Amino acid sequence: MMKLSSSQLICAAALAALASGVQAGDAEFKADVNAAIDAGLAYSRANNHFTVYTEANGLSLLTLLEKESIPAGYAGLDAADKLLAENAACILIDSGSFGDRGGFYSYYDGQVLMGLSVYLATGGPDVPAAPPGYSCTGRSARQTIDKVVDRAVAAQSSGAPSFGGSGGYWGYTGAGSDSSTTQFTVAGLAAAKGFYSSKGESLDKARGPLITAALDKTSLAYSLNGKANAGAQFDTCGAGGCYGHGYQSYYGAGNNSSQQTASGAWNQLAGTGKTVNDTSLQGYLRWLQNAYSYTTNIRPDSWPPAYFYYLWSSSKAYNIIQGSGVPLAAGNIGPDSMGTLPAVSGREVNRNPAVDTRPPARGAGAAGYYAGTTKGWYYDYAYRLMSLQNAAGQFPNPNGSWDGEVDHAYAILVLQRSVGGACTDSDLDGVCDLDDNCPNVPNPGQENTYGDARGDACEAPPVAKCDIDMDGDIDRIDIGRITALRGQSSPPADPKADADSNGLINVNDARACALKCTRASCATQ
Repeated sequence: MMKLSSSQLICAAALAALASGVQAGDAEFKADVNAAIDAGLAYSRANNHFTVYTEANGLSLLTLLEKESIPAGYAGLDAADKLLAENAACILIDSGSFGDRGGFYSYYDGQVLMGLSVYLATGGPDVPAAPPGYSCTGRSARQTIDKVVDRAVAAQSSGAPSFGGSGGYWGYTGAGSDSSTTQFTVAGLAAAKGFYSSKGESLDKARGPLITAALDKTSLAYSLNGKANAGAQFDTCGAGGCYGHGYQSYYGAGNNSSQQTASGAWNQLAGTGKTVNDTSLQGYLRWLQNAYSYTTNIRPDSWPPAYFYYLWSSSKAYNIIQGSGVPLAAGNIGPDSMGTLPAVSGREVNRNPAVDTRPPARGAGAAGYYAGTTKGWYYDYAYRLMSLQNAAGQFPNPNGSWDGEVDHAYAILVLQRSVGGACTDSDLDGVCDLDDNCPNVPNPGQENTYGDARGDACEAPPVAKCDIDMDGDIDRIDIGRITALRGQSSPPADPKADADSNGLINVNDARACALKCTRASCATQ
């Protein structure tokens, strides 16, 4: 089963902090976000988003798989939701619009790969239960992933990436230069890469190298096709400049849009070894910082109904960066910089939880109800979405919607901090950041002496077992302290006292350490 992703570990850390006494408004905020997610999922269930065909079956399946505050995937669902997940997976396999269609189609194939990859990686059965009107006995979920990967890779535009060129992009039904369709295909391929990795299949076999090559090509294409913006809200771009992207790679500089710049940011991160400190990515992040908005996609050349699409694309970029743990180089910006520039020409600043009232859909709550919650892009996005949610649990798009089920799923995925199962590898060790116990330091073997959430490569320099007082030798003082810890679990008790690394400190550990004494009879001197 797939291990906790970086974003899930962030949630786990947040919940642990709550247990140790975080300020009161932060607990209320997290509870309301989870309640909004639950209400959104209830709306999806009531409106058959998992059991009948919609244009959002893959996205809806993702929302169900990541429904918990610490997502557990298929294996963590109750029996009723497992059946719904299987029904949705079956539609992705059997529908002539999704897995069973005759050829490549970016939006549908991207959803197939995202939904089925996370479904299988988290324990879903390869042959799922079918809803009325479908049959999933002719081809399994795994076979469907393989089939769709093959046709997606084959459909990528040929030729080397270049400024204004189509190399590295996709169109709707094949080769092209469309950023919107490209980001959906990249989302699917990155999820499939994560699935293959989670199942222990080396990325140097079969489809792995093909996916990696395709993602690297797209990442390079976006880095070459960033187009500068200046003036209006683009007044704090710095020496590196603000670079965005439009719907097509060949459009002029004035056609950059909020949603496609966000898509270009996270699509670059899907390339091998790409991190927040990449020069091109910094240009995209500065564009998003200078055009920061959480209430709408503000650029005049952005398509207003793509507002929720923009929220999910940008949140994927921010979550991937934050989950990687890569520290910012001097002068660079990251997700925490969003909303920190002065408000000008439509650019917005971070909300202030200390003065916000509670969104009506979540109940009564005066100004400061969320005081104690950290300012930032996630609070802004979540507060906005909770404010838009109606009494039925639906998230209606205030700018109009080309598909209500799609927008509803986008909103839930933003609240869940979903990255759609995307595999990124910040430290080039061949392990996806989603699964890497140390995503910022190469550790292909994933060594983890203490069995905690962090690999040995991310721990402080190792200290010898048994040397409890860390004075460089093992003596009676150390043995006495180990004896005093008998019966305790490690961690949280000092892992150096757990000589046999079995997670429990007992008399066997004291005996093992006594044999390592560096002074005669363990006498102190």
